[in-house]
Amino acid sequence: MAVKLIVTAIAGVILIAILKNNSSVYSAVARIALVFLIILSVMPQTKDIMDTLHRLEFNEYFSNEAISVMLKMFAILTMGSVASDICRDNGEIAVANGVDLSVKILAISCGLPVFSAVINVAISFFNG
Repeated sequence: MAVKLIVTAIAGVILIAILKNNSSVYSAVARIALVFLIILSVMPQTKDIMDTLHRLEFNEYFSNEAISVMLKMFAILTMGSVASDICRDNGEIAVANGVDLSVKILAISCGLPVFSAVINVAISFFNG
């Protein structure tokens, strides 16, 4: 699966480079199509992720709140990464760095309840 994804991405980038020399409109359309093709190729893998998360919901050692927080953190970090990459691609390095920093702060603040719970468990464990 990974090799197929990598070959598709490289072939698409080569096609985009060729199209960029001839027509920037077609290269933009090809770029968008390539991104959607790559995303669609990994969509079947999300079923495995969701199955694992569903099994964890019924596990006594994991709370639904912790899973929810982890998913929110993943979503924040993923969307932030995409946004900062778009900024970098358009030459806005300072904006991209600001987005990166802001997203990290948001992810940390989102994860604080889980971090606090882990610290409390550790303290109670060591205190007996």
